[in-house]
Amino acid sequence: MKLKEKQIITVQVYPRRKFWTMIGSNDGLIGILLDDGEYIDIPQERVRIVSMEVERDGKDKNNVQ
Repeated sequence: MKLKEKQIITVQVYPRRKFWTMIGSNDGLIGILLDDGEYIDIPQERVRIVSMEVERDGKDKNNVQ
């Protein structure tokens, strides 16, 4: 899976119930950013995508502040 620019993908890793941010993928491994700033590679079959969104940059005309 290739990430689009400014795309944020939240994933859940089985059997854990924590949610982290996906930072990339390669050859069936998913790179995940942990809460402490470290990252881990997890086999794709142990990862479930929870949400996909695009990071707002403040230039969106519908962005209400």
